[in-house]
Amino acid sequence: MPPPELNLKRIEFCAVSGQLPTASCPHRTESWFIPGISPIATCDIHREVLVDASTGLRVAQDDGSRTLKRDVYEFWPSDLLALFERAGVPRKLPPPFLSTIDNELLSRGGHPPKINLPGTEISISQTSANTPGIPLRAETETGVRKLYWFADKTFIGACNAHEVLCWKPAPGVYQLTALYDHGRSASRSVILR
Repeated sequence: MPPPELNLKRIEFCAVSGQLPTASCPHRTESWFIPGISPIATCDIHREVLVDASTGLRVAQDDGSRTLKRDVYEFWPSDLLALFERAGVPRKLPPPFLSTIDNELLSRGGHPPKINLPGTEISISQTSANTPGIPLRAETETGVRKLYWFADKTFIGACNAHEVLCWKPAPGVYQLTALYDHGRSASRSVILR
């Protein structure tokens, strides 16, 4: 037992994410926590989803037209999922959605993409010497297949969710938007010099 002056408390964590567990977290462990110091968040990796019992595909809501089962899957950001894949560490990922699912329903759940840029001001001359353009990356939800990129309202291009899209812009101020195939989007301003 640690001395009381260390102000340590033993609490339960999700054994997979290291965050506070939710009802969906199947594996839990206890560890030490320093109140007011240790970072704390609720696990958003484990989520319960509805799965069509006959096809094994995910559905967004129960409309009463099919037999469904509830199951818990892991929803990792695309950058961590790529690391797991390279390391050969299998994860319990959700099945794809039924093809009849409306994108409006999909866009109501999950997290928007997170655009990864080296800053809000980027030197074009510096990037063009090292790369064929500015690399556009975004962390996405598990199950996202495609990312669509826009600068202001101009379509830049599309890429697979785990890939990088190289953008060759002129100097200026842009509002970059990443939209993924489930309908969620995020935007970020960038100044190119």
